[in-house]
Parts: sequence; structure tokens; C-alpha cells
Amino acid sequence: MTYKACLRMVGGTMVAVLAGCKSAPKVAPEKADMLSLLMPRQIRIQPFTKIKSFDADQVPDGILLVLRPTDEFGDPIKIVGHLYFELYAYKKASAERKGERIEFWERTLATAQDQKLYWDRTAQMYEFPLAWTRGAAPSPDHKYILTATYRSPADETLQDEYVLEFALRKSELTRPTTRPR
Repeated sequence: MTYKACLRMVGGTMVAVLAGCKSAPKVAPEKADMLSLLMPRQIRIQPFTKIKSFDADQVPDGILLVLRPTDEFGDPIKIVGHLYFELYAYKKASAERKGERIEFWERTLATAQDQKLYWDRTAQMYEFPLAWTRGAAPSPDHKYILTATYRSPADETLQDEYVLEFALRKSELTRPTTRPR
């Protein structure tokens, strides 16, 4: 082994040891129990979630995903952390309903600005406008599986799944050329 390779190995070992020595803040068990009451226990994609146009026309631009995190008592709460949303084709007559993944979005709730952007104070839910990343909307008159995954700063994970139906008439996809008077 060369001198440089030996130094790299020793340096890498020292970094790993020092990173492992980093200690988390110590919290008394009774205080940890109290704090756990404020942590999210469940996330639910709400039935208000729909495929939607985000501008003046009727052509769907994405999904308006409405998400409600709740605490141990079932009360709505705000969260911080990372959210991942996925849209899958719906497989009929199958134990595994998720087919091919069609879309993927991620959002981070880490700042006061993030909270203001997505939190609806009246409804006490988050609203995430998720634009199509692949250009066009999925096919109308189909079902899809929409999933939400939440990763907390403590590395805990919560998930939910929702069957999203996309029913749209052809007339809703075409833009009128003239305005009726």
C-alpha cells in the first residue's frame, strides 16, 4: 500500500469516527413523551384532491393535491420535512393496484415561506399544485393511484395512497375559438 493510499484510509476512518461521535441533544423521557404529542401520526390525501387547470383554460396542468397531517388526537397540524408524491397507472383486477409510475414530485417544508406557500389556514390542510413534468396530462377516463410520502427531520416516514379518477369530456380539453355572446 502506498503512503498516499494509507493516508486516505486513515483520514476516511477518522472522518467516520468523528461523524459517529456527534451526539443528539439529550431529552428527558418525560419531555420526549410530551413532545411526541405534537408530532404527526398520520397523513391523509383528502378527497378535494383533483386533476386541475392552474390557468384560465380548461386543459389540466397537473394535480391539486390536498393533504392533511394529523397528530395523535386526529387534529390537523403543520409539519416540516420532505414530501414525495407519485402518480401511478391503476391496475384493474390485481392485488397490486400500482402500475407504471407516471409522475414524481417532491416538496420540502423547511421555512416559514414554505408554510405560507402551501398551508391553507382556513381548511387547515396543505395544498400542493403539482404540474405535469412530462408535458401532457395522463389519459382521461382512467383511474390512477396517487401516493404521498412524508419524511420527518427525525427520519420517520408516513405514507398515504389515494385512488384518483380522471373523468374529462373532450369538450373540456378544447379551447373555444370564439366567445359566446
